[in-house]
Amino acid sequence: MRLNAVVMAGLVPGVLGACTMVGTVPTEPPGPSPAIPGQTLGGEPASTKPRSDSPIGTTEASASPIAAQVVDLALESIGTPYRWGGTDANGFDCSGLIQFAYAELGISLPRTSAAQIRTGTPVVTERTHLRPGDILGFSDGGGPRTEHVGLYVGGDEFIHSSSQGVRISSLESRYWQERLVAARRVLD
Repeated sequence: MRLNAVVMAGLVPGVLGACTMVGTVPTEPPGPSPAIPGQTLGGEPASTKPRSDSPIGTTEASASPIAAQVVDLALESIGTPYRWGGTDANGFDCSGLIQFAYAELGISLPRTSAAQIRTGTPVVTERTHLRPGDILGFSDGGGPRTEHVGLYVGGDEFIHSSSQGVRISSLESRYWQERLVAARRVLD
């Protein structure tokens, strides 16, 4: 058994990875570069702030002030490398990034993606119901099991730590639309 599989199975005490996909890190299909200031995402200038063309029913103003701060803290991590089990500026895995951003404001979240997506209040995954700060759960296996998490930033975009490191991705992408299985609101 590979080390990642051993650790993820909980056989190594004190070590816990966030993404529950054994031996893999979410990898988006070939395409745009990671969203780092100065680079582009899907042919549009990359941004470290949510776009203003949010879908109807979802605006950055609808986020609580604390949720907006959580998003801003996560956005400061764009470009940080992916590190399995990572929870700090040396590298983040998916749930490590979310746990870090909330913890900076004194809000404690569970460590794993599977536990984070059970925290707070369920939210309909239709993008018009999402608010900045919501945790998004993704599955690569087609079932309801959450294997990767991201943080909704608004404007149909979310921030997450993938194989390319911390980046912004679009929910308009078919890749992510097919994998979005859950959303939770920690802050009202």
